[in-house]
Amino acid sequence: MGDRPFALGFSVGVLPVILAYFKGWVWFPSELTNIDLGLLILCAVITFSNYLNEYHQWYPLQYSKFAPEGGVPARVGWFLLYFIPMLVYVAVWKFLGAPNTLYDLMMLGLYCAHFTKRCLETQFVHKYSKDCLFQTVVEIASFYSLGAVISAYTLHELAGSAREAFLEDELRVKVGLVVFCVGQLCNLVHHYILASLRSPGSFKYVAPSGGLFSFVVCPQYMGELLSWLGFAIVGYNYGGYISYIPMVAYLGSRAHHTHRWYSTKFDDYPGKNTMKLWPFIY
Repeated sequence: MGDRPFALGFSVGVLPVILAYFKGWVWFPSELTNIDLGLLILCAVITFSNYLNEYHQWYPLQYSKFAPEGGVPARVGWFLLYFIPMLVYVAVWKFLGAPNTLYDLMMLGLYCAHFTKRCLETQFVHKYSKDCLFQTVVEIASFYSLGAVISAYTLHELAGSAREAFLEDELRVKVGLVVFCVGQLCNLVHHYILASLRSPGSFKYVAPSGGLFSFVVCPQYMGELLSWLGFAIVGYNYGGYISYIPMVAYLGSRAHHTHRWYSTKFDDYPGKNTMKLWPFIY
């Protein structure tokens, strides 16, 4: 089938943002301030950095199958790297005066719901092959915490008229919530499938199968991206989208190398000819 280019996968991930913009579902202030411009530039820098570090392996994050044995108990490390960003988001929200409009509470709720789910999965769903590297826990927690600061600041401080216009387009809110929930369910189901494929007490990786694994190597990544996209659509503010786009580059790159790893690790891997992230496309 051939190895389809990363640009295709990234373009598919960004296409909904472009469509949302032309649909009028992306709010920008009438005049961009230096802060707005700085955040947009930062988004571009992080996106390109994720591409270089993960796809081209300049400085990839070391975890899961791509990491040596670490010194931090896996359940502790993974819980912390998801719990810390949630605390950071709440702290920024509190620092900004804890705005309690429906808009602010919904965005706070969706953000915390995502990371609460991830924290619970680390304790009750995932099965681990090795402990975490302390460096990796710090790096991933820092990466997500930076995203938490950007999201909280843009959504709760720079909301502007997006807050007042929040419920003017009920279709946008409903679509965003559906996409968010579908993404969360897709992510959870495929994490459960991955965990259930291992026999009790086994630390060996197995070739994934079942669910959407017949179509893509990393449906759990696809689910996470859908969740962040739904979050951005509901939020309306451009801040949600500048958190989503770097994740497309990051998870698209990780999916590429996961596909390569499975293909070389298992001779009978059934997914050698499947897509990496988006069914039938990439």
